[in-house]
Amino acid sequence: MKSWRQELPLLVAVFLDLLGFGMIIADIQLRAQALMPPQWPTGVVVGLLLASTFVTQTVVSPKWGALSDRSGRKRVIVACTVLSGLAMVVYGVASSLPVLFMSRFLSGLGAANVAVAQALISDTHEGDDRTAALGRIGAAISAGLVVGPPVGGIISHWGGSQLIGYLAGAASLLGAGWLAMALPNLPPREERHPGRRPVIDLSLLTDIPRLRPLVLIATVAWFSLATLEGTFARLINHLFGYGQLEFGFVFGYESLLGIIVSGYLLGHVVKRVREARLLRSAYVLQGVGLALNPLSALFASAVPPLGILFLASTLYAFGSSVANPTVNSLCSKLAPDERQGELFGLLQGTRSVGFVVGPVLGGALFDVHPAAPYYLAGAVCVVAAFLVPALD
Repeated sequence: MKSWRQELPLLVAVFLDLLGFGMIIADIQLRAQALMPPQWPTGVVVGLLLASTFVTQTVVSPKWGALSDRSGRKRVIVACTVLSGLAMVVYGVASSLPVLFMSRFLSGLGAANVAVAQALISDTHEGDDRTAALGRIGAAISAGLVVGPPVGGIISHWGGSQLIGYLAGAASLLGAGWLAMALPNLPPREERHPGRRPVIDLSLLTDIPRLRPLVLIATVAWFSLATLEGTFARLINHLFGYGQLEFGFVFGYESLLGIIVSGYLLGHVVKRVREARLLRSAYVLQGVGLALNPLSALFASAVPPLGILFLASTLYAFGSSVANPTVNSLCSKLAPDERQGELFGLLQGTRSVGFVVGPVLGGALFDVHPAAPYYLAGAVCVVAAFLVPALD
């Protein structure tokens, strides 16, 4: 996987899958709100819809990762990407909340494709090179999220939600086909072992206690992102009357910065700054960026709201684009080579706890006061920064 000929299909497939995911992000909150009976608690139901993906992902991602250790990465990542594409097609045909929930369930079943891709990268990179390589995966994710939300916003505005689902599914399935044809069949990392694994396998945390604070930090920090994604479309619609189009451009800008930071700058910075210090700074930037979003309304008379929203996105994008691959790299260095797939599946699953709690709690708090989830999520990021010194 060290050559670009081998790495490129993986990066392109991740980009295409996240392109489809990003297209749906621009639409799902307002679409669910439109399908909801007026007497239902909007924030809680939208939060449950978003969280359902990550409830499923929490259970299945470690299983997919461990399976990729035993049977090879390629077949697992192709299967997961196909499931992800089918989830988007179901989103396209959905005309009721139950079908929307079904699409989110399928999305959770296939969400381990990113974790297996990270494990595949980790198989053949060491030390700072591993951090930089994981940054490239992060850049591929961000690239999909750069293009996806603006495209999704435009399609939703002119062609409707169904077309979003069909095109998003086609992008993801195209990536699955490319992986099936171009990705080499690398040997499994782990010999098969008899016996059944538990439904939620946390044995890595027992076997490697030093992973525990990192997993906790990841869970706490991703709660903040889940709160943002679960309420941002509703926030800017409530404050300024913005819709999917404006959401898409703000989110796309944020993701573009993510490409620059994780795909280029991180590889240089990590050689000069200790990773623990990077994490502390990154989480503080995330917290400040989150809190600035609702504050944009206070300055609306003097500064265009989009200006403050783009400033908030700048701070948040720098923080998250440094924090996520750095945590991945620190965890990867602690786990043995033959358990890298299990590790990244576990990380994706345990981080999903943040995405389960974040949308539901954030949605409920939004219904009480639109700014409340952002102030809470910002404070959570600061707490994550204070947890980092245990890694020194």
